[in-house]
Amino acid sequence: MSKIYEFTPAYSLVKGYMLFSFRHYYREIIVTGREYLPTDGSPVIFAPNHLNALMDSLAISTLVPHKQAVIYLARADFFAHKTIAKLMSFAKIMPAFRMRDGIENLERNNRIFYQCVDVLRFNHALCIMPEGGQGEEHKIRPLAKGIFRIAFEAQQQFGQSKKVKIIPVGIDMGDLIKSGKHLIINIGKPIEISDYTESYETNPAATTNEMRDLLKESLSGLTLDLATNRYYKSFETITDIVSNEYAEQDKNDTITLGKFKLKQQTAAKLIRIENEDPEKMKELSRLAANYKKIISKLKFKSGVFSQLKQDEPSIKLFLKLFITFPIFLVGFVTNVLPAFVPVWVRKLLKVEYDGFYSSVQFGLGLITFPLFYILQTILVANLFSLSWWMILIFIILQYFSRSIAVKWYSRCRKFIAHARFNGLLVQRTHVANVLYRAISVRNKIIYRMDNDIKD
Repeated sequence: MSKIYEFTPAYSLVKGYMLFSFRHYYREIIVTGREYLPTDGSPVIFAPNHLNALMDSLAISTLVPHKQAVIYLARADFFAHKTIAKLMSFAKIMPAFRMRDGIENLERNNRIFYQCVDVLRFNHALCIMPEGGQGEEHKIRPLAKGIFRIAFEAQQQFGQSKKVKIIPVGIDMGDLIKSGKHLIINIGKPIEISDYTESYETNPAATTNEMRDLLKESLSGLTLDLATNRYYKSFETITDIVSNEYAEQDKNDTITLGKFKLKQQTAAKLIRIENEDPEKMKELSRLAANYKKIISKLKFKSGVFSQLKQDEPSIKLFLKLFITFPIFLVGFVTNVLPAFVPVWVRKLLKVEYDGFYSSVQFGLGLITFPLFYILQTILVANLFSLSWWMILIFIILQYFSRSIAVKWYSRCRKFIAHARFNGLLVQRTHVANVLYRAISVRNKIIYRMDNDIKD
């Protein structure tokens, strides 16, 4: 019987195609902390936060060499259907049984844990989502203990020959659903299991709790952790406001990473305000709700208030959009069906959780894009009697025009939004008054964030 970590030609081909497509699904992929990835062959267990089903797993797969397998653990109920179970096994995913799956099934985890140790023994990696499930809110949920049990079991078997490491990974996505947004992967400092083996042998429960707190703290620092139950929507709004207000071009960070760090800092400040000054937090929450209501009425996003020069409308940007419109049109016409068919299918399937949306659409897109490219090429070749080299050019054009079309559409929407924003600033209309009210509320939020609690 073949081992789950063994590479087959089919798996290698599918993995290569999926990761190639994954890297082109996002407009910008930023990876920090690569220096924390071991190069000495140490057994690695990746421990990322979990927002987005398949996309989180693929993000981890981009961190290892192509010939190194990453084996994942997923809820056992996903394996109930034999066909799906075979597909999961092909994708190198193993079941993990929980208490809700029945006490009688928990013993089956022993076999899974043995397989996990085997994976690490042969220099492949494990990926275990320590939150135990996924959630669309940007916060670290309570961590399960299974990851530590597997890590200690492996370390005990390896002794001094290998040192098992748990590597926390923070994942942040510009949008849980749409393509063409950013993806940030922050790799954290590894947790060395060998440092805790002695205390684990003495008091397993206390040591596991200590490591769980350490991992949660690490993940909180690597991703956007809006650690509040009462004011989550307000945290979202205020972190968005501050990141757009103070974002600037930095020689060390991209604008995207700079905005992400500003959101982290603002979230930390809001947590302190909630804990130390509840009345001021209530006031900030009231202002945030009012601000959100006003800009929704105006059909603006908070980014329209950005102080970045590159976001301002200009004649130069207008000319660029005008000149490149034909390329956008080609990209739109040749990619509209393969892009939107997965969305329509997902809606027909009635997928309810937002964190599954992009995973379903991405998976279907792996089929629809090559299929429609082939069909469209055959259609155009027959209609216009194209020569072989023109057919080749058309195939390439379909692929490359997609990313250009997505960028063009995004820039055009920003240009129109900023142009409308600037136009309202000089008008004397009711809508202009609404905009000035939004600016006033926004300025009050920024002022209170700058002055309520000193860092």
